Amino acid sequence: MGHIKKISVFGLGKLGACMAATFAQAGYQVLGVDNFVNSSPKVLARLESLSGQKLEFIQGDVCDPAFLESVFRSHPIKGVVHFAALKAVGESSSNPLRYYQNNLGGLITLLQIMRAHDCRNFVFSSSACVYGDPDESPVKEGAALRPENPYGQTKFMSEEILRDLEKSDPNWRVAYLRYF
Repeated sequence: MGHIKKISVFGLGKLGACMAATFAQAGYQVLGVDNFVNSSPKVLARLESLSGQKLEFIQGDVCDPAFLESVFRSHPIKGVVHFAALKAVGESSSNPLRYYQNNLGGLITLLQIMRAHDCRNFVFSSSACVYGDPDESPVKEGAALRPENPYGQTKFMSEEILRDLEKSDPNWRVAYLRYF
């Protein structure tokens, strides 16, 4: 029997759901994890309809270490695609602590649990907000990073955390996705 391809997608909002559907259509078994703060349970039926397969799903929060520990203990997760973050720029300005706690706290908690389970393959959903108001358009990937709001700051700081993690342990394999 051939090797079964599995992928774990944390966060099934608009982008996470598209990624989960793409993986499922490519033949991967997808484990979805979400707390439904930025999505709806209705996404599960839509994903199953698009992919033609049953999606394995667990409801919970990446900020909860006990929940994450139970997920990693009960599933052989080898890689994570991370979309589980708050994402409203305006709301981040009116409630920055919520964004820092969720986006940075959730990332750090997830990375700690991953490391404890020897899972070091990570795709991070960042944002073009890390560029702020760029000097030129189109924006080149190497353009200056200068986020202008708490949401952009959490993405920028998350990238810095991940780069530091990669430097400290070369076994980490991290990909960064920035959307425009």
